[in-house]
Amino acid sequence: PFFAAISALRVGADLSHVFCTRDAATVIKTYSPELIVHPYLLESSSMPQGGGKVPVDAETVTQVADKVSQWMSRLDVLVVGPGLGRDHLLLECVTEIIKRAKDANLPLIIDADGLFLVNLNPNLVAGYK
Repeated sequence: PFFAAISALRVGADLSHVFCTRDAATVIKTYSPELIVHPYLLESSSMPQGGGKVPVDAETVTQVADKVSQWMSRLDVLVVGPGLGRDHLLLECVTEIIKRAKDANLPLIIDADGLFLVNLNPNLVAGYK
């Protein structure tokens, strides 16, 4: 997510927010103080049950999506995919975030593992303009 965010700044964006996992946030913050980093996303390995295939809890997904959604009114576009990975809990959280972005009519740029997510569920973006 760092390269997508810093590239936006370099081509003229005033602000660039990065929504990522806690582990990634620390590293991204050390690369550039110009980025606004929000460590809201969760991976299975960050859950109390430990790594592996942790059951997806709808309440957890909702809480993560709520945290990101509160910023959507301040965003001009949402980039999904670079640095995303394929952790099933993280993908569930991002699926909900994409749905909320669509509801808010927020333009989406989907790349990298975001395309993997859309391939799993094409209805996620079907008909969205």
